[in-house]
Amino acid sequence: MSTAADRRAAFKALHQKGRAFLMPNPFDIGTARILDGLRFDALATSSAGYAWTRGVRDAEGLIGRDDALAHAAEIISATSLPVNGDLENGFGDSPDDVVATVKGAIEVGLAGCSIEDYSQDPKHPYYDLDLAVERIKAAVDAKNALAADFVLTARSEGPVHSEYELDETIKRLNAFAAAGADCVYAPQLKNREQIAKVLEAVEAPMNILAGRKNFHLTRKELGDMGVARVSIGAGLAKIAFDAFIAAAEDMRLGGAFGCFDRAETMPEGTTDFQSFLKARL
Repeated sequence: MSTAADRRAAFKALHQKGRAFLMPNPFDIGTARILDGLRFDALATSSAGYAWTRGVRDAEGLIGRDDALAHAAEIISATSLPVNGDLENGFGDSPDDVVATVKGAIEVGLAGCSIEDYSQDPKHPYYDLDLAVERIKAAVDAKNALAADFVLTARSEGPVHSEYELDETIKRLNAFAAAGADCVYAPQLKNREQIAKVLEAVEAPMNILAGRKNFHLTRKELGDMGVARVSIGAGLAKIAFDAFIAAAEDMRLGGAFGCFDRAETMPEGTTDFQSFLKARL
């Protein structure tokens, strides 16, 4: 079993411009074992995926720091791969809150984590830039004091519908990089032109969210553009939950059970998920 230090070093080394390594997001121990068995380079928790398993919505303050870190520890225990933590806004508004979250992330064995500038306050959803940067600086200082190779990702959550919004996103990402973030991430970026403009303007390693509807750039295309990391976010969890409700509604509305035929007609070459689960020796 690799040590936390080994995983941090391996994760840090993956963040090379143009590598576009793929980091899918399990949402429980079983899905972590499956993704580990499929030999990805790294995994990441999903705040939304985990929230849904707890019966609550994401990003509404219903999952606290202790719960998120305990969940991360479960995922870490199920894999030998580096694991990145989706730790929302650091579970508090102040730089001290973010520091407490980063320290906890390192203590449980995460190889990195992301911190958002989304405040969860519907009246003022994004932190002012000065506070957002202060929060990232505090997180960088904390992780450098404990584990310098821990990968801190700073996220700009704002929309990018207009040129002004895209320019503001670039401004934030550059400020986060200047504050010492190891990786930057703007989840709302989704077309080639936007991604190319950000990559040209921001020097730090970039994460792109691919686990969404109507995202058709390939991993190779993203790598050729200069993307360092590709994450899936809640994409796999959404597929799983959507398939569950579709089958349940088939039964309830149709009174028939043909929905279960779909479980027997997986594409040829698909691996049986049970092959990756722990069995009695």
